[in-house]
Amino acid sequence: MVTEHTAPGRAADVVSVLAGAAMRGPLQDLLKPRGLRLERWQHLRTHHRPGGSVSALYRVHCRTAAPTSSGTGPDVPASAALVLHIGATTADAAAGPDGPHTASARIAGHRLRMWIHPHDPALPGLPWATDAAAVGRDAFDSADPARLHLLAYRPLRRAVVQVAHPRGSAYLKLLPEEQLPALRRRHLLLETAGVPAPRLLAAPEATARGVLMLSALPGASLFRLLVEDGAAGVAPEQFLELLDTLPVQAAELPRRRSWAEGAHGYAAAAAAVLPDEAVRIRALAAGVQEALESTPAGPVVPVHGDFHEGNLLMTGTRVSGLLDVDALGPGHRVDDLACLIGHLAVLAAANPSRPHLDHALQEYRRVFETAVDPAALNARAAGVVLSLVAGARGGHRGARVHSARLRLGTTQRLLRAASE
Repeated sequence: MVTEHTAPGRAADVVSVLAGAAMRGPLQDLLKPRGLRLERWQHLRTHHRPGGSVSALYRVHCRTAAPTSSGTGPDVPASAALVLHIGATTADAAAGPDGPHTASARIAGHRLRMWIHPHDPALPGLPWATDAAAVGRDAFDSADPARLHLLAYRPLRRAVVQVAHPRGSAYLKLLPEEQLPALRRRHLLLETAGVPAPRLLAAPEATARGVLMLSALPGASLFRLLVEDGAAGVAPEQFLELLDTLPVQAAELPRRRSWAEGAHGYAAAAAAVLPDEAVRIRALAAGVQEALESTPAGPVVPVHGDFHEGNLLMTGTRVSGLLDVDALGPGHRVDDLACLIGHLAVLAAANPSRPHLDHALQEYRRVFETAVDPAALNARAAGVVLSLVAGARGGHRGARVHSARLRLGTTQRLLRAASE
């Protein structure tokens, strides 16, 4: 995907503008030609690709000014209340002529592309994947609609839809079209190797629309077990064993940069969210980079690439599923383990009233330090947490800033641990 490259200072300005009151104008301009009157709106979240584009999502409450089609379903009568979701981005890849569901805009000197969800310009299959009747008809050959739940959505990048139907359950995975062949290959490699990852399901209509249909797997997420009781009874050694089962052919796939290796880019994104912490953030990124250069990474082996508690399913105390295999390829084992340590460190820091989380963090760190260099593990975990600062969420801006600062402090503690 081609994106607009955004300098750090400009990125901070874009982030501020997209979350600010001035966005009311562009939102109104998008709705007005469609016969809709804006009543109120809420900025939900911003996604900043390091060194690249900035995108945002909004929830919009509006009312029809006259009988019209909103672009999201059948015609609606005058004065009907609607709740829509709207996306906006600075990405060049979203450029194109205005249409029924898209429009261009300018605000504070920034060029934007806007769309009414689910008509994401980079995910053309999303309208189908969020249409319960269409999925029931095309994926299950049934007149009964499916029950759909949008599990994950990053504008222009990816979406995951959970599907439940009397004839079966599945997940729909959406990526930009050029990335789909590589993801298919990854799933086939894992299936052949016996790794408990989702299987590709035959769904010609989904495939024709650029959507992968994946099998559902049993189990509860490790995240849930950790929150409940620190995943008591789950031996962290089994995660080392799971990584050992990744197919050797994965080493032939294109290598993706690890989270820690992108520290300077993620620092720029973090500084856009916490501009008053920019000096501290740059220092932390420099510390991560210095540690990467001075600690042993270990040999190049097959890695998952995003190995954290949300991507691990457990049945009882054993792993029953490995999710989100988009980054499967060559890398260093320490980065997979650091990803889990970094996410667990954030979870523990955000929940001080749950001491079992900190206990789990220390136990996982103890086990993983027997497999990789301890300093490298902690330094790369710091890089992982730094990558999470810009994506901090909360119910309002104050909560998001608090969450971002908490992650920044966690980055600092992990980096300090790397030098002890």
